[in-house]
Amino acid sequence: MSLSRKFAIGIVMIVPAFVTGGIVWSILESWIAVIIWEIFVAFIYGGIVKGKLSFGSKAA
Repeated sequence: MSLSRKFAIGIVMIVPAFVTGGIVWSILESWIAVIIWEIFVAFIYGGIVKGKLSFGSKAA
């Protein structure tokens, strides 16, 4: 995966991370819960970038 694609995936994942972080804050009103959510999203991003989480078929 090219560096520009990794960077683009990271940028695209920022929006849902912020939106759901806001939702978590409005429901629980806890910064700890928001930080845990953001760390979870970062792990998902890392899995996608490293190729451990792939959605779709792999090229031969």
